[in-house]
Amino acid sequence: MEDSEHYNDASTIVDSATELIIPSIVIHEYIWVMARHLNIDLNLIALKLREYLMDPRVNYLLEDLGIYERAFKMIIEDRASIKDINDYLILSIAIREGAILATFDRDLAQKAIKRGVRVMP
Repeated sequence: MEDSEHYNDASTIVDSATELIIPSIVIHEYIWVMARHLNIDLNLIALKLREYLMDPRVNYLLEDLGIYERAFKMIIEDRASIKDINDYLILSIAIREGAILATFDRDLAQKAIKRGVRVMP
């Protein structure tokens, strides 16, 4: 985790936030990357998830039907692939919550900026 190319920037963002909105899709992606691509032990992943989700600043959100409908609408508008559904779900939540989107994913950042969502870093 500390070896990640964006670790320092991500830590600064998280440490300075007064509220963190974490959708379930972000947790799923986190688990997938940590276990599948970085080969991190599941016990460590579980420990880190507990730390994140028990943080009093965290608002853990499950995607509801409205989030999915907005995501599908944006995919259709952008003529994007359904493979991008995770990005559009995250974007849909940022729009609904009026949140700043913290991402290092350039494609997601461009989609967000196109729709008037503030992006950092």
